[in-house]
Amino acid sequence: MLISTVEKEALSPYMRKIADDLYPRVDPLFMPHFERYMGLLGNAPEHAERFFPYYFGIWFDNGLGPRITELARLAIANGTQCQLCLAVRYTAEVGEADVAALPGVDASTLTPAERAVVRFATHFGNDHHQVTAEHFEDLQRHFSDEQITELLLWSAMALGLGRILKVAQLVDDSCPLPARDGSARTETIAAA
Repeated sequence: MLISTVEKEALSPYMRKIADDLYPRVDPLFMPHFERYMGLLGNAPEHAERFFPYYFGIWFDNGLGPRITELARLAIANGTQCQLCLAVRYTAEVGEADVAALPGVDASTLTPAERAVVRFATHFGNDHHQVTAEHFEDLQRHFSDEQITELLLWSAMALGLGRILKVAQLVDDSCPLPARDGSARTETIAAA
């Protein structure tokens, strides 16, 4: 870690409430990383109090729905290789077959609308210079301008937070990932 973090007990009352609400939903394997993330945000409690309503709003209260939102997040994480982002699942609507399909994009588990989102989010997260008018034309076949704007905002949020976790070294290059059989394993990506 390159920056100090605030212990849960020392978080502001607002941040403690967020932590109390979220911690029970976090897989114990990832709790140390999540605690560091909350502790980092605890360094700026007034900003965190403004940040979380926006963050949760664009994440959970958008016109895209939970499956599309999660597929976009995971497509970005697949590109950035944020191990914590890749390991955590926020909706049961996205299964491991869907996650395995993300690199190839064209899997039969994804609808045409989902493929459009995954293609866009993959380029957004990997190399935004590769996002073209074609991506927007594809998105416009399935989504309203409001939904596309929500996708843009959500993609920026997911990418930015993943980068914060990585550059502040709140996640390690070696981070536990769930194995396909449900048991824990550790992968190191430092050599990659």
